[in-house]
Amino acid sequence: MAGFIRSIAPGVALGGIALGLVAGFDKALHPGPAAAGGHPTETSETTAGAADTTCDTARTVTGDLVQTRWGPVQVEAAVAGDGTICDSQAVVYPDGDGESVAINSRALPIIERQVAQQGVEFDGVSGATYTTEGYRMSLQSILDQL
Repeated sequence: MAGFIRSIAPGVALGGIALGLVAGFDKALHPGPAAAGGHPTETSETTAGAADTTCDTARTVTGDLVQTRWGPVQVEAAVAGDGTICDSQAVVYPDGDGESVAINSRALPIIERQVAQQGVEFDGVSGATYTTEGYRMSLQSILDQL
């Protein structure tokens, strides 16, 4: 019996590692979408939590609602007076099916971190091309209004 266990142990270990990798790709949560809007609008003054003083008086602006193949995307961003994007989030995004929910729950937190670091020239997320491009277009519509 011990010989049998030793002979299958490497396969069991590799199978467990593969399962762990697959499960890791499906983890991340994102809050549900807010009500849809239309054109870019300034909604309020806000204080961003950034250390940079330019974000202390950032205003919140909502971008265009951009239609993508899988559904609309709309971004809201806190923008400083000098045009610095202090924070952003998708307020509308594709969520009409399980695959879109899974993709966007993983992709949107990554995109939002990238925007905070890189602005509108963020890298995007492989596997979420339509959401990435819709996010970029809605964000750009905010900057075009400034």
